[in-house]
Amino acid sequence: MLDAGAYSIFPKKGSIAPGCDDNFLVKFAPMEIEPSFRRVLAANLLDLDPEQQPLEIVADGIAERPVIHFELPPSTYRERKEKDMTPVDSKYKIIEFDSLGTSIKNTRRFMAVNPTGQGYEFEWEEIPDESKKHKPLFKCVTPKGLILSGKKSEMTFEYTPDSVGEHESRWVFRIPSEDIAQHFLIVGRVNEPNVLLETGKIKFGPLLLQGKNKEVVKIINQEHIPFAFAFSRESIRGSPDFGEGALRVVPSSGVVPALSDLPIEIHFQPKHEVKYNYNLTCNVKRKARPLVLNVKGEGYKIHHQVLAGSNRVEMQPGEPH
Repeated sequence: MLDAGAYSIFPKKGSIAPGCDDNFLVKFAPMEIEPSFRRVLAANLLDLDPEQQPLEIVADGIAERPVIHFELPPSTYRERKEKDMTPVDSKYKIIEFDSLGTSIKNTRRFMAVNPTGQGYEFEWEEIPDESKKHKPLFKCVTPKGLILSGKKSEMTFEYTPDSVGEHESRWVFRIPSEDIAQHFLIVGRVNEPNVLLETGKIKFGPLLLQGKNKEVVKIINQEHIPFAFAFSRESIRGSPDFGEGALRVVPSSGVVPALSDLPIEIHFQPKHEVKYNYNLTCNVKRKARPLVLNVKGEGYKIHHQVLAGSNRVEMQPGEPH
């Protein structure tokens, strides 16, 4: 009670029943560096036997002030890798990214704290992986700077993936004046946006030339953000044998709201007497692969034929009967 310092004990007061015992929790939480953290924890008991030694415990601890502290969220990546029998070296601090699709810039920010009594400069360096020759997916927006004494500095990284899967990058944070280096493993994961068509095929069947038919298919967005889409014009046009305008998609582009769906009208009007087969490709922003909708149909026209005689000879227009 006089000068607890960095120590606290729970419970601070109470009573113990006859023939029983009790547990106490002592915490050591230093806020500053002190020459000595030695304290005596003494229990004051009423009616203690005068011949009984005072109930005292000597507590001592050591506190070290780090040169740099990173305010990073907890990560389970190391535990997951250990289950896959690919352990991660304990020297690495881990920064994780989750990207909803490809070709999108993801940003991760965290604070670095200087708890020392003087400022210092810092710098980041990426350790290239010689076994992987691809363009960098990770970028440090704050490659160097100054952190004043007792202040924080924001560190910013960007992750722009170009393929689905998991990506890693190794970096080193250095404080040259203190000869300190901290290794980082930056991990990025790409999850395909859950945007899909309610069906993968439409079959119109035979349709008289210049006749019209329509089917409706929905684009479903199960994500919490909207996604833009666009059907490829070349896939709507199809084969040159199909004729211009035999198939129309309305709308051919737009945005699917979050947690919603959007009806797409497929209009079929055959121009020629052929079998139609389209593979419509719908490009959704952030998705690495397009959605595909197969559309089949057939155009036909009525043919007249007159047959005469026992041998059923075909008659041509203008011939005498």
